[in-house]
Amino acid sequence: MRVFISCDMEGCTGVVHNDQLVPGGHDYQRGRELMTRDVVAAAEAALAFDEVTGVRICDGHGTMRNVLIERLPAGVELVTGPASSRTLCQVEGIEDEGFGALVLVGYHAMAGTPCATLPHTWVGSVVSEVRVNGRAFGEAALNAGIAGDLGIPVIFLSGDVAACAEARAFLGEDLTTVAVKRAVGPKSAICRTPTDTDRDIRLGVLTALESRASREPFVVPGPVQVAVTFHRTEQADRAASRGGVERADPRTVSFSRPRFIDAAREAWAVIEWTAGEHPEWLR
Repeated sequence: MRVFISCDMEGCTGVVHNDQLVPGGHDYQRGRELMTRDVVAAAEAALAFDEVTGVRICDGHGTMRNVLIERLPAGVELVTGPASSRTLCQVEGIEDEGFGALVLVGYHAMAGTPCATLPHTWVGSVVSEVRVNGRAFGEAALNAGIAGDLGIPVIFLSGDVAACAEARAFLGEDLTTVAVKRAVGPKSAICRTPTDTDRDIRLGVLTALESRASREPFVVPGPVQVAVTFHRTEQADRAASRGGVERADPRTVSFSRPRFIDAAREAWAVIEWTAGEHPEWLR
């Protein structure tokens, strides 16, 4: 069995501010270091489990070129490269055979979540909300649904307290989670030290792998109706110009697909299309 790790940055240990998130931010290199440390902890724990034969990591943040590959252990592959080259965004490469578990590292809560660190959904400058069959989905649920269509369960998530609570609300209270910080504002948090979170992420991944047999894939039944609401009407104008979507209201477009994985592909394509003239971090 191989383990797929999808990682983001906003939910990583010690990351609280935009200056840590994008190239050019004065603290970006430190953000990369903190993200990589959390990812290495999860990867090394997975590789230490007897049944695991390999690990693939997908860098799912911003430029999607953040994880420091030279810090990764042997036996790991890294999916890296811009969002515009991907169809499954933060879980690109999960369709290959052999993956038996999805691990989510550094995740954050969905857009609009109170008491959360850096909450947003996929592209924070563009997206206000993504609804699937009438329910608001964040990135954890979106990626869990893609994996669920492939029969792969989510077994672990690390992030802030709000992200952990959101994941358990979708994926079950028995989901193994590790909270690395608690928000005191959208760009401020009470953070645990890397020494403590490194230990708990390792233990959490091992515990999750031991109980993997009890985890069910998160399956979203079809047909799947998706509604994407943007921050501004001109963003919805652009989205509505893409074929196959309908204008639901001034800031929202919608569409339907038979399977969730295809709906997620289209949602990402619509959002990436709407970003249009890409900000630097999407290139």
